[in-house]
Amino acid sequence: MTNTLTLSRTFPYSTEKVFSKYSDADALARWWWPHGFTNTFDTFDFVEWGHWVFTMHSADGQDFLNEHVFHKIEKNHIIMEHIVEPVFTLEVILEEVSKNETKMTWNSTFANEEFLMKMRDFLIEKNGENFDRLERELREF
Repeated sequence: MTNTLTLSRTFPYSTEKVFSKYSDADALARWWWPHGFTNTFDTFDFVEWGHWVFTMHSADGQDFLNEHVFHKIEKNHIIMEHIVEPVFTLEVILEEVSKNETKMTWNSTFANEEFLMKMRDFLIEKNGENFDRLERELREF
């Protein structure tokens, strides 16, 4: 067993364009949530050791507080730690496949392996929905 979940998708856009959807709070607010959710951003300080605090709102009215700290920010490598439950570190790797094609890999390493084992299928589904929204964001904006 492992406490890391790895998901990847290749997008027909440059690495710079994909990275820009992480560094711009307005863009991030349009795609960083699964179907049926919306977000309210309180803080988005996209610098190393900066904080990103937001509330994710479900369709049934539940609110989920999220807080991240950015540990590393480079044009093809972002590491952020989700510091509220469930605690995990997300490593985002952007690999240039060709001039206009980028493979994005998310490595989510959870502090609680049991949580990951219980939620694995749900997380794969919901993060896939995030990737779908990112693809739409890349296409439309």
